[in-house]
Amino acid sequence: MRGLPFFLALLVLLKIQLIVGVWRYNNILEDENLFTLKNAVFLKYDGSDFVEWEYPESCNVNNKSSPNAIMKCTSPGFQMVKPLVSSPEEEETRYLFISDSFFSFIWYAVVPIDRGSTETSSKFFFQKVRMWIIDPEQADPAEINNTALVPSTQSRYITKHFYNNGQYPVITLTSKQTHLGHFQKDGYWEAVIPGDERYNDFHIYGQPISFQHRFVIEGQHTFYWPEPTEPNREREVSLRLAPGSPLLLVWGTCELYHGLLLSDTGALITKNAFLTSEELKVDPGSLPVPPEGYFTVDQAALLEDGIIFRIDGALYWRDNQDRVLTEHPQLPTSGVMGLYQRTCCASNYPVQDVELSSLIVWKDNVLLVGPKQLKNPGRANFLKIVLTVPPTVTFLTASFGSHPASLATLVMNSVPGAIPRSFLTSYNELVPSWITSTFMTKFKLKDIPKGPFEMRFLESADASLLLWNKETILYSFHNDNEWGEIRPFNASHLSAAANGSKIHQVALDNSWNMLVKMENNILFYCKVGMHEVVRLHKWIEPDSRMVLYLNQKEQIHMLTLTPEGLHVQKYPMLMETKSAMKGSYHDCPFISFEHSMNTISYNMDKGDQMVLWAQIVYPEGKGVHVKLLSNNEDLLNIEQKSHFEGVNSVDTVNTTFIISQKVDYSDATSYTHLTKKTSGILTLELVPNQIGNTCNLPKSRISHFNVGCPPNRHIRVARPWGMPCEMHSLTNYTILRSVLRDQQQDDLVVDYDWEKFGCLLKTHYKNPFHPSLDLYDGDNFVRNVDANFIVWDRFGRKDYSFNATMRQVACLREAQTWSFMLTGGKSLEEAWGPENYRTCFKVIPGKLGNLDQPYEIMNRSSKNFLTFSQVDSATYVFNVKILDPNYSFCDLHAVFAVQTYGITIPKHQHLTTYVAIVFTLFSLCILGYSYCQYVTIFRYLLATRKHKYE
Repeated sequence: MRGLPFFLALLVLLKIQLIVGVWRYNNILEDENLFTLKNAVFLKYDGSDFVEWEYPESCNVNNKSSPNAIMKCTSPGFQMVKPLVSSPEEEETRYLFISDSFFSFIWYAVVPIDRGSTETSSKFFFQKVRMWIIDPEQADPAEINNTALVPSTQSRYITKHFYNNGQYPVITLTSKQTHLGHFQKDGYWEAVIPGDERYNDFHIYGQPISFQHRFVIEGQHTFYWPEPTEPNREREVSLRLAPGSPLLLVWGTCELYHGLLLSDTGALITKNAFLTSEELKVDPGSLPVPPEGYFTVDQAALLEDGIIFRIDGALYWRDNQDRVLTEHPQLPTSGVMGLYQRTCCASNYPVQDVELSSLIVWKDNVLLVGPKQLKNPGRANFLKIVLTVPPTVTFLTASFGSHPASLATLVMNSVPGAIPRSFLTSYNELVPSWITSTFMTKFKLKDIPKGPFEMRFLESADASLLLWNKETILYSFHNDNEWGEIRPFNASHLSAAANGSKIHQVALDNSWNMLVKMENNILFYCKVGMHEVVRLHKWIEPDSRMVLYLNQKEQIHMLTLTPEGLHVQKYPMLMETKSAMKGSYHDCPFISFEHSMNTISYNMDKGDQMVLWAQIVYPEGKGVHVKLLSNNEDLLNIEQKSHFEGVNSVDTVNTTFIISQKVDYSDATSYTHLTKKTSGILTLELVPNQIGNTCNLPKSRISHFNVGCPPNRHIRVARPWGMPCEMHSLTNYTILRSVLRDQQQDDLVVDYDWEKFGCLLKTHYKNPFHPSLDLYDGDNFVRNVDANFIVWDRFGRKDYSFNATMRQVACLREAQTWSFMLTGGKSLEEAWGPENYRTCFKVIPGKLGNLDQPYEIMNRSSKNFLTFSQVDSATYVFNVKILDPNYSFCDLHAVFAVQTYGITIPKHQHLTTYVAIVFTLFSLCILGYSYCQYVTIFRYLLATRKHKYE
């Protein structure tokens, strides 16, 4: 008889659950920025027991007796709203925060049908973007639905007023490139931007200009152009989860808009962030189709060229092209216990010449990793073994780490006769090594939950992770310095607070927000770093099949699978969290926190310096400050300066971080070893020392600093002003053997490579020449090069020199010269460089040397110039190399060519010589004949005079 009251109570509870409905709200564009006094709020109640809406006097509702009503408020702040129902169970009260923000206009953007064109010689795809300004309350339905190609009459009016006041849009791409819009007569701005044929994502912001005392909200815009897919073939079969399984969502690691939704009724795939989706089926090929007529999938991973499915302990491959499910020779066919795909894109991690893994597979006693593409002709194996454990050790779960180059696995060691213990061990792909964490040892054995487990690391400078089973979540933050269990208020664990339901999903965004979804659709919320979660209001029916999806705009969407299809709706997470924590003890210890570290990766070369700032404002006495977390902190020198200011019980701390690379390589014993030791990747994280569940935090808090050679960094020789630079004016030229550094039997004929050597700089042979070097990253100018450099003719000619001597440039000892550096028999390219450069401006006792030799080192500010042959006009192809060891991690070198003119060479040089010799001999003969005649006449006169006197 004791079971009867329980059964009756259960029936009553089920009846109440069937009667009580769910109510929701939103605005016309489902944008959380538009919950303002200027915009209406749409209220909706789903249920049969609705009576009327209860709302404050400061708000108006068009029809309070309608389950679908429109509310507009006249005063800002929290507005208490709830539906009154006829059932005994009251509906939840929400506190909707309506702001008095002046930002109520928004940017509208569209890419017309003829959105771009590509030239066959170009590797970029260009798209034309139209932009105008709309008022959401007065916009055309096509503008609300994002289908308008031209502005409506009202939007054109608003846009022209803004344009007349000086407004214009600026497009910021993910690459940080900016493009300005140009106003068109039809009432919109237009810009041409580079993009992708399938997807584009950019940010639009305007100028601080108002119209009717209202400003324009900046925003992110995304566009998709998925390739059309072929309809499913007749022989293709479905893919499903096991009956009764909750929905499983998988998304592309770097393409969040590419997703796969698995259920026990089929699989849906999207290439446009679930704006549209279609059923995914596979051609079984040579595989036998199971008796139930479909394949039962346990897990899946989306790669760039296909999908991997885990089915009954084996991995199967479905190529994007042929759509056939196959047993691939590079995938294991048995014993696979788990599959994990990278959840955060690692393409922005500034590692060079290394492909980081995107997939983790564990089977039996082996842990394997694989890249983002299965098909690669140059690769022998897709999966690589990174860990092998003894038979007593079992893999429980695995995940990629807080640093993109790391991964970790949770294992259990079951030694006969001993209590099984779990251990967390991590691996670094750049420095292959395993390190065991102390995380699991911090808990008592009775406090460690039972598996199966799932694990996810947070993006952080310090290793931070969440580990959960079906009932609770464990956390470890800042390299195991903070650990514990995340619990709700007045409950032992999450499952107990959710009426016994199990954890279905843990969703994270870049603003530290964490949502925990239970299988009965109850949601819990907290900021990452907090140990207590808050239960949110009910948004969807408990029996609905729903999963959370975070799109590329950092917006939470609810994907609900119904018999009619997939329903997608935005979830106003910030509004819901404010309402749920209204009047509670949850608060934020600071008023605002912002910083300037807003780029995912920075490059730091030798001698570079960067200044970052952070500002935190908090109520007096809270003691809040900014923490700078880092790993590999020895790579850079970081100086921190703080300025404190207190006004009217509000304190402000402005902190400046001076980040620099200050290593002296000039006298290194081993230049190569020191360069390798002082280069790498440093991760920095800017966080407040205290946070709360109600805090607003910036999306960017992590940056990676590549201490080393920046990608595509190189030098170029600038053309001197006014100096002609000729192209394709010669095919080859000849170097006389007499002017070659190495003796040869014949003259050297050089084929001039215009693509490699560039244009010919033309200069008079008497003019000295001073190369001016510029530093570039790709095609972007960085700065002028002020470091020492050397030049040499790449084909070995030596009929050039330098106009300054070592004494004239104030050397304190004999400087290095080419003749000295080439004594070891090395080539010109290897003989002299930053690794063996020694300055002559440091005194070495007893070593003065000969300072009257030419000084063969140049720099931008010196008066040392190249002088050319005074005998023959010639063509020189010079190599130039940066010599200063403290200038750059890069091997900076370039090529430039100089052609001298001004020396006239006779066409018949030998004939001229012969004529000159003949003329000289003829002149000598005439002179000799004249001399003989003079002597004969003189003797005659003497004889005549002598005879006269006798």
